[in-house]
Amino acid sequence: MKILIVDDHEFTREGISLILTQAFEVTKISQAFSFETAMKEFRETKFDLIILDITLKGRSGLEILTEIRLTDKKVAILVLSMVPVSQYVRRVLQAGATGYLTKGESAEELLRAVRLLINRQRYFSPEVQQELPTLIDEVTERTTFDELTDRELEILRELAQGKNIKVIADEFQLSANTVNSYRKRIMIKLHAQSNLDIIRYAYKHGFVQ
Repeated sequence: MKILIVDDHEFTREGISLILTQAFEVTKISQAFSFETAMKEFRETKFDLIILDITLKGRSGLEILTEIRLTDKKVAILVLSMVPVSQYVRRVLQAGATGYLTKGESAEELLRAVRLLINRQRYFSPEVQQELPTLIDEVTERTTFDELTDRELEILRELAQGKNIKVIADEFQLSANTVNSYRKRIMIKLHAQSNLDIIRYAYKHGFVQ
């Protein structure tokens, strides 16, 4: 079995690698920390499973997921996330993920997810399963935050945590002007008048806790 682990924290990548190599007969485990390194690995190797952190510095995990699905409809992709379930599950489902695991789950739950995915089944962690029926029912509905692009959604979360433009720009490896442009588009789509409105909206809809 060949596995690609995409996460911008080396500690996390190494931990997942150790768990998987102890439990499965893995012929190859590759690691990537960004959109560019992930796509390079993907183009060079035919993987059986991709474990993908949804929030990366620079271009997001959702962008990686979308890009992969343009050329490979079958590879199993397990999305990892620390953000509130309701914030991303719909987008992840629509983008083509076959599994979704919150990072708060145990190693045993990770192994359960991998077993299901490599057997061509789908997996959603217990937290996700509680919300999944509602999320599936709502998948065709358009709420205000559905109008936001994936990058705008990420910038929204950062703004809602009180981070300034320069800090966000550094984290995402963007220019301050680019981040400010995202902020302006977010405000227009949310009908917000200030950063305070953005923060209120984010808390109301569970984007930050």
